[in-house]
Amino acid sequence: MPAKKGVHSPYLMLSVTMVLWGSAFASSKSVVAYVPHSVAALLRFGGAALALLVALYFLGDRRAAPKGAGRRAALAGVLGVFAYNSAFFWGFRSLPRSTPEFSSPS
Repeated sequence: MPAKKGVHSPYLMLSVTMVLWGSAFASSKSVVAYVPHSVAALLRFGGAALALLVALYFLGDRRAAPKGAGRRAALAGVLGVFAYNSAFFWGFRSLPRSTPEFSSPS
């Protein structure tokens, strides 16, 4: 089987995933300093849901999904993603603000 190239390269997809996943923690900590944790979770995952719907419209498979699959996916998203990350943001909000201090040896 020939290797995929371009935007379908598994190495490119894994690299993008790694960058997005890794930056989530640092960006989440800075966002909850300005907005409530529930708003941060809604903005993050509401925006992601819209982006995925747009991608599905343009790139998705046109075959019909099994009956009820949309409701199950929505429930899994609300419980597994929104509730988890709302608690995740709440935890960041509860942590004390940390600023690393670097001291040079004299």
